[in-house]
Amino acid sequence: MPDGGVRLPGGPPRAISGEILRTRLIDRLAARWDVPVTTVVAGPGFGKSTALAQATRLHAADPRGLEAWVTCEPGDEDARRLAAAICRAFAVDTPAVSPLDAVLEALRSASPIETCLILDDCHEIPPGSSGQRLITDLVTGLPPGAHLVLSGRRLPSARLHAADLLDGVLEADLAFDAGELGQAARHAERPAADVAGLGGWPALVRLTLAAPAGVARDYLWEEVISALSPGDRDALLCLAVLGSADIATLGALAPVPLELDRIPLVSRFGEGEFRAHPLWNDALVRLMPADQVASVRARAADLLLDRGDALRAGSIAIAAGDVALLDRASVVLVASTLATFPQDTGVRWLAAVPEVMHDRPGLRLLTAATRYASRADDAFIDDMALNHEDPRVKTIALSLATIAAHARGDENRLGALFQKSLDLPGAEREPTLRLLMAGVRGAIFELMGSIDDALALLDDLPPDDVDQQPGKIIVRFHVYLLLLAGRADEAAVIAQKYLADSPYAHVRRMPQFARWMAGDPRDLLPAAHDASHPAHLPESDANDRYRFNFLAFAAVVAASLGDRSALDHVSAQLDASGLGADTRDAAMLATASAARAVLDGDEQAATAAIADFIADHPLDDPVAQVHLRRFLGYAYVLSPQARELWDAEPLGPAHQRVREAVRLLLAGRAGRLTSTGDVTPETVLIALPLPWSVELAAHATAAGLPFGRRLMRWLADRLGRRAHEALHPLLADHARPALVAGARRLLAAVPAQAAGHARVEVLGPLRVVVDGNPVELRRRRVRELLSVLAAHEEMDRDRLMDLLWPDLDPAAAARNLRVTLTYLRQALGPDHLRCDRSWVRLARSAALTVDLAELRDHLDEARRARQRGDPAAADAALGAALRLWRGDPLTDLPTTDSTAVSLLAELTEAALTLGERRLAQGDTTAAADLARRAMAAEPYAERAMRLLLAVETQRRDPAALRRTVSRVRQTLSSLGAAPEQATRIVLRQAELAVR
Repeated sequence: MPDGGVRLPGGPPRAISGEILRTRLIDRLAARWDVPVTTVVAGPGFGKSTALAQATRLHAADPRGLEAWVTCEPGDEDARRLAAAICRAFAVDTPAVSPLDAVLEALRSASPIETCLILDDCHEIPPGSSGQRLITDLVTGLPPGAHLVLSGRRLPSARLHAADLLDGVLEADLAFDAGELGQAARHAERPAADVAGLGGWPALVRLTLAAPAGVARDYLWEEVISALSPGDRDALLCLAVLGSADIATLGALAPVPLELDRIPLVSRFGEGEFRAHPLWNDALVRLMPADQVASVRARAADLLLDRGDALRAGSIAIAAGDVALLDRASVVLVASTLATFPQDTGVRWLAAVPEVMHDRPGLRLLTAATRYASRADDAFIDDMALNHEDPRVKTIALSLATIAAHARGDENRLGALFQKSLDLPGAEREPTLRLLMAGVRGAIFELMGSIDDALALLDDLPPDDVDQQPGKIIVRFHVYLLLLAGRADEAAVIAQKYLADSPYAHVRRMPQFARWMAGDPRDLLPAAHDASHPAHLPESDANDRYRFNFLAFAAVVAASLGDRSALDHVSAQLDASGLGADTRDAAMLATASAARAVLDGDEQAATAAIADFIADHPLDDPVAQVHLRRFLGYAYVLSPQARELWDAEPLGPAHQRVREAVRLLLAGRAGRLTSTGDVTPETVLIALPLPWSVELAAHATAAGLPFGRRLMRWLADRLGRRAHEALHPLLADHARPALVAGARRLLAAVPAQAAGHARVEVLGPLRVVVDGNPVELRRRRVRELLSVLAAHEEMDRDRLMDLLWPDLDPAAAARNLRVTLTYLRQALGPDHLRCDRSWVRLARSAALTVDLAELRDHLDEARRARQRGDPAAADAALGAALRLWRGDPLTDLPTTDSTAVSLLAELTEAALTLGERRLAQGDTTAAADLARRAMAAEPYAERAMRLLLAVETQRRDPAALRRTVSRVRQTLSSLGAAPEQATRIVLRQAELAVR
């Protein structure tokens, strides 16, 4: 299993036969919805889980909010594991953020409905662990509208007492009172005197009533056990050792009694999950033969380890003081987690064994994994991999050392590890190890320049192995290899599927890189980034190796975009990196140097940079060829030797597309450019530095090819003045008069910058502002045409004529369209409309902004942020989007176009989503404003009603809350339909608050 164990089913225990309804406790626990934190603290057998389960069952019949139950268990000392369990309990995905932020997001997920998290058996989480810190931080940072119940034998932290919380429920509250004792006795058909003098201890009361009358307290356990058949005793012992099990698991160890839950202190969960009270484990170990107990423990541990459940097997080992079993469990735990190893669990297991015993194979491996979690360069890890004798342990240690070497970027160590892996027996039988061994071998092939051989290894991996691999390490390597092979389209798909939601920011950038190489530059264009986070800066969580690769890539991107300041910054960092000694790094540095030289107008220096690399690293070395080919355009143009080589050898699809674009440039220089084929502006941008891209546009224009003007307009629309600045040096190239003529025609046809700045706003009444002055559009058709173009950005002429003049014949409609375009061009300025024989579009740029386009950009960013697990960025994007909303959108759009309706729904959805988030963060002012905006747009939207009700409930203003409740009830009554369940819950919350 990826996290080292199988999580037991969640949720409260089911009611058992003869269970006493603890009405006074249920009433007491109902207050959990009125206070932030409730604690239930008592020793074993006091019915903590039973009382909470009864309270949750009663709440489900008339809910005040959304409640989730998590039973803490061994392994939850790892905050990541505990956070994932809490997210599952709330039926939300675990986002790629810190454990605390993930839990806070889960608690906010139902906003405006309040939430309550019940953490049972908190004593399972040891002091000082990350799991304990998660709970403590959650108590102090609980969001508004969220409630927390902590139940266990002890509280996870003394800090809870200082948090001004409810005193909570204690042992004295949980003990049976006289009435409950009498009820229990009557159900068992026994006199109340039989349970007198037991202190109301629920477990002891149940045990007493299960034993024959008159049995002394000291012999109760013996009497209950003796009444069971040998098979039932064996099944009960198996269940006690396991702690909890379903029928299938229990049946694999012993015959299961038909009515297992009739045994005292055995609870049933869900459809077939049973749990023995911990008191049973103590009693059975004490009273049953030691050899039988040892046999059951061994069988249970074998079963769990066969299923990969190392966490529960380790817990059995620690409870029994069985070092040999813990040694075995350690091997399985490390093998199933590796890069995602739970460090807190490693610390707990090692602390349970005297240090003198840590030299056992599995415990040494556990020590290595625990140390790796803190320091990837710990020499102990390599020592385990290279010097251990046990084949299986050595295989796992080798895998761990491989991950550490990968993290360090230590190719030499990878080579040594590969040599060791060749003779390892049995690695192919372990899916995770099989995956990592393929990665080791693939890394060596990559070092040899044998990319196809490396890919063949990874392409043959079973899909299930890839889906379950720890840390997605092999996926990252796979994406890297695909890019080297020119298979960027495949790399982009894989990177988006597996890496877009990585918890590591630098890994989340990999899909952007892959899409760029595949010919989709949108993520890295200037419009996609703000000044606070430029695209050329590496993420702070990247190591030195990643930073170097990123910077080399960023240098090429900056040259393609003509961003001189970014290129200077990146080049300075590359020069200071101290890397570049090996062939791979030298190829990257040579390409980056060539990119800088071309952008500086010094193609001779660029040629020298590539030539110097080839002189030092001849292209008959596959490694030199592969890594120089990463950005194929530079060496293809600057080195005849590289060009000849890559014309003769098969290339991957992405490299083929780049080669076709580069060949157009060379054909233009040779005066032989007659066609541009299927090359797109996007491919030209990613293939060439900007000076070469505009040179290609000038060659094509000089040759009379429409692609030249199309390419230049595309570059100008996305890069602005940089594209035109790159044209000016061509005017001085008197040795190539055709090129000069093409450049002049482009400068005349595609102005460097629009004559004025225009802004079009349609998220409310249509508004046009040119150079700061409002422009009134008196003609209705002009307003309609502009609204259509703002909504769709571009549209073919036939569709425009159908929308605006549906009753006219084509010739008349075409005349009207020409006239209307003239009026619109006069209003906006001549450079903001792009027209050809088929299409009309608004040329969105820095000189023409459209609020609807900005809105879509913000909403797209919000979606991307949610997908990558960055809720703060999603909130910021939604806020920016909603600030653009002034009123009913697209009021001048023709009625046959339904875009306005769907846009209003999008705006309302955004307002409610952000409003619910603001409510969960305690900002009732912003939440109320957003709720009212949503209700103004959609007066009958129950979701908006719920948000407004929740806002007023949280504000605790009785008069305002009564008015809101009355308004909502009137609106619901006018609908003539029953409110949604969620609305009923929020209404009940509100009505309780005004009583």
